[in-house]
Amino acid sequence: MDTKLFVRKAAGGMFSVVDKEFTPGSIYYVGSAVTGASDSAGYGRNPDAPFATLDYAIGQCTASAGDLVLLLPGHAESIASATGAVMDIAGVTVRGIGTGSLMPKLSLITAAGATLSITAANCTVENVHLYSNFTDGVTAGVTAGASADGLTLRGLLFTEAANTKEFLIGVSLTADCDDVLIEGCRYIGIAGGTTSSIIAAAGGTDRSIIRNNFLSGDCSAAAVKLDGAASSDIHVVDNHVLNVDTAAGLGIAIHNSTTGFATGNHIVNLKDTVVGITGTGMSYGLNYYSNAVNASTRLAPTADS
Repeated sequence: MDTKLFVRKAAGGMFSVVDKEFTPGSIYYVGSAVTGASDSAGYGRNPDAPFATLDYAIGQCTASAGDLVLLLPGHAESIASATGAVMDIAGVTVRGIGTGSLMPKLSLITAAGATLSITAANCTVENVHLYSNFTDGVTAGVTAGASADGLTLRGLLFTEAANTKEFLIGVSLTADCDDVLIEGCRYIGIAGGTTSSIIAAAGGTDRSIIRNNFLSGDCSAAAVKLDGAASSDIHVVDNHVLNVDTAAGLGIAIHNSTTGFATGNHIVNLKDTVVGITGTGMSYGLNYYSNAVNASTRLAPTADS
């Protein structure tokens, strides 16, 4: 009788039983907290003998096969360059296991260009803590290339060591990186730094969805910056956005020729001369904004007559 369970032989002569609905591909484990973890043959297929680094695990994956990389509870590693962790194999999912202090953590150090780089299509990253810890700032926590169409970022946490070691951009989408889903993420910035935006698209990002995120930072541009070029059929839904920059900061900026729908967003931006969300080509449901942290929000844009 066929069931959802599937028995797979792992390296070292061991067997693993997995749910076929969980992943049809190979499963690789990464865990720096496990004694003896190693980026070498015979490791990675057993949580008791995992790989040591994310980048090595990704290199073992097969494109478009549904492979899964599991970051074990308490995994921590430092990314010191733009090539320190590159998702360059299509269709790979990286999933962190653990909550609170056990949430897997990638610390971006040593160079401004240190980043989690995603260059292949249809990749997913879930439940990972990205930590900026480079003096003068990390250029981008996550960098999605133009070929990273179909990217999903779900449940990520972004934090900073200090306002002098901040993310300049949290998630950077290269122009024409399309069909992106960013949901359930938390960005906790520190006031006083030189952050530009939390989520920024350099150009069009057609059919992309940004929903159910909590984004708080001191951003000199829009916290969610989607006004670099026109996009089609985007959705910006149920986000809570706080931008404490009083000089130039905006909430959500969308290109005037972009089409799509925005609703359920609650925005506080402390520059008191602008509404919380802009973009004349969009359709809007109920969005709310305020220019003060101690005031209730109001409708943005204004209600139809």
